[in-house]
Amino acid sequence: MLTVVKFLVIVSALVLGFFNSSWAVVRYVMPNHPNAADDGDGRVDRPYQTLSFAMKQLLPGDTLKLAAGKYRDSLTFPSRAWSNDRPTTIVGEENADVTIMGSDLVTGWVARGNGFYVKRQWMTEPQQVSLNGFALKQIGGTIFEGYPTKPGHTMKSLHASQGGIWPTRDNGSVAEMPPGAFYYDDRKKELVIRASLGVSAENLRAEVSTRPYLVQGQDIAGVTIQNIRFRYSNTTTRSRQGAVTIVGRGNTLDGLLVEDMDGVGIELSGDENTIRNCRVTRSGYLGIKARGRNVVIKNNEISYNNTRRFNKWWEAGGMKFVYQGGLHGSQVSGNRVHHNYGDGIWFDWGNDNNLVERNILAYNEGFGIHYEASSRAVIQDNEVYGNGQRGIYLIHSRESVVAHNLVVFNRLEGIAIVDEKRIDPSGLLDLRPQRNFIVGNLIGWNGDWALILPGEEHRNLSDGNLFLQERGEPGFSMGWPKAPSYVKLPWNSWRMDFQQDRGSVSVSSKLPRALRQSLLAGSSAVDWRAFDRIRGKFRTSIGSSGVALPEGVSFSGKAGPR
Repeated sequence: MLTVVKFLVIVSALVLGFFNSSWAVVRYVMPNHPNAADDGDGRVDRPYQTLSFAMKQLLPGDTLKLAAGKYRDSLTFPSRAWSNDRPTTIVGEENADVTIMGSDLVTGWVARGNGFYVKRQWMTEPQQVSLNGFALKQIGGTIFEGYPTKPGHTMKSLHASQGGIWPTRDNGSVAEMPPGAFYYDDRKKELVIRASLGVSAENLRAEVSTRPYLVQGQDIAGVTIQNIRFRYSNTTTRSRQGAVTIVGRGNTLDGLLVEDMDGVGIELSGDENTIRNCRVTRSGYLGIKARGRNVVIKNNEISYNNTRRFNKWWEAGGMKFVYQGGLHGSQVSGNRVHHNYGDGIWFDWGNDNNLVERNILAYNEGFGIHYEASSRAVIQDNEVYGNGQRGIYLIHSRESVVAHNLVVFNRLEGIAIVDEKRIDPSGLLDLRPQRNFIVGNLIGWNGDWALILPGEEHRNLSDGNLFLQERGEPGFSMGWPKAPSYVKLPWNSWRMDFQQDRGSVSVSSKLPRALRQSLLAGSSAVDWRAFDRIRGKFRTSIGSSGVALPEGVSFSGKAGPR
C-alpha cells in the first residue's frame, strides 16, 4: 500500500523525468544547408549556420551535432548551470571531417618588393602564419604578455642560464628576414611576411592564427565533446592555457584530433574528467596538461609535441601534470607517447596516488616517465624504450612501485631514483625519496647504468628484475649525487653489501640486430618477440633483502609487462 510520502516521491520522479526529457534538445550546425540560419531552435530542417551562435543557444542536456566542413570559429561555453545530472554532448558528424580552425585566411597584402608583403592595422600579435600551405618561420615575437622583451617580466629569470624558457627564439629583425618567414611589428601594428621571389600578391594564400581558444569553458560539468578535429591557435600571445581548455567536473574529450597548436594542445582541470581516444600532435610546447582527482587519461596518442622547442626543463613534451597538486588518484593508461621534444609523461610537484600503466613511451627526447616531487605512484606494465634520457625517473618521490615494465635502449639510465636534498619551503611535501620499490622489470641495453637508488637511509628496494647487457655487468649506483661522478658498484657488491636485487638475474646478451636497427630508426613497429624468448628462459624472484613489499603489490615472477 502506497504511503503519501512514497506517492509524492514517485510523482516527483515522473515529473522530473518528463521535464528532463522535454528539455533535452538535439540541435544542428550545418553551414551549407540551404535553410541554415542563426535563429530558431537549430532543428535539422533549419539548422544553425555558425558555431558561436549555436553555443549561445546550447542548454544543459542538449546534443549539438556538427556537420562535415571547416569552421573558422570556436566552441565557447556560455555561463549556465551545467550539470552531470543533465549530460550535454557536442559531436562531429560520424565518419566525416569536422575541423575547427584557429586561423583565418587573410587578404589585402601590400607588396614592398624583394618578396616582402605587409598587412597593416593588424592589432594582435600572431604566433603562426602559413603561406600557400607551408608554415613560415617566426622572427622575433613575444609570448605570455610580453616575454622575453618586456622589462621585469615575471618569467624572465626562469632557466636564464639555459637561454630562458624559449631558447630557440630567433632574435632577428625585419631587415634580416629570410624568405619563408614572418615578423610582427607591435609598434606599427603591421604583420610582415617574406615570400619567395616571383610570388605575386594575387597568389598569396596566407593563413594567420587568430583565435586563442578553440574550446573554452569554465565551471563546466557533464559535457562530452566527440569526433572533432582542431587545428591552429594563437594562445601563447596572452596565456599558458591549452587551445582546448575545459575547467569543471565530469567532462569527457573523446576521439578528438588536436594538431598544430601554438602552445598547449589540451588542458583539462577539475575532478572526474576524462581524455580518451584522442590524438594530440605537433603542439607548440606541450600536448596535454591536466590536474584534478579521479582523472582518466586513456588510449590517446601524444606525439611530436614541442615543435617550437621551448626549454625542456621548463614545461615541454608529451604530457605534464603540475600546478595546484597535479593529479590525485588518477589513471594514465594505454597511451602511446612518442617522438616528443621533451619528456613523455611528467608528473611534477604534489601528484599523489596515481596509476601509470600499459603506456608506450618511446623516442622522446627527454625522460620516458618522470615522477617528480610526488608520491604513491604505481608505474607498471609500461614499455619504455629509445628515449633520449632516463627511461623511468623518480626524483624526490616516495612510496611508489615500479613493476613489470620493459625499460630498454634508453640513452641514460634505465631506472633512476634520485635525492638532490631538496626541501619544500612550504613544508607541505615530504621530498625524501623513501620506500620505493623496483620489482619485476626487464631493464636492458640502456646507457652505462641500469639502476640508481638514492641511498641506503631511504630504504628503497630493487628485486626480481631481469638485467640484460651486451658485455660485462649492469651499472648500479647507491646515492646521488656522488662527486665527481657515480660510483659504479659491482653486481656482487650491489647484491650482497647493499642487499639489492637478491632475486634478480643479470644476463650477458647481445641486442638482436634487427631490433637494434628498428630502435635506432625510431620505428613504431618494434618486434618484441626476441625479448619474449630471452625473458622466457629466466624466472626471477623476490630475494631476502629484508624489506617487505607494500600491501597490494603483486609479483608474477616474470620480468617485463605481463
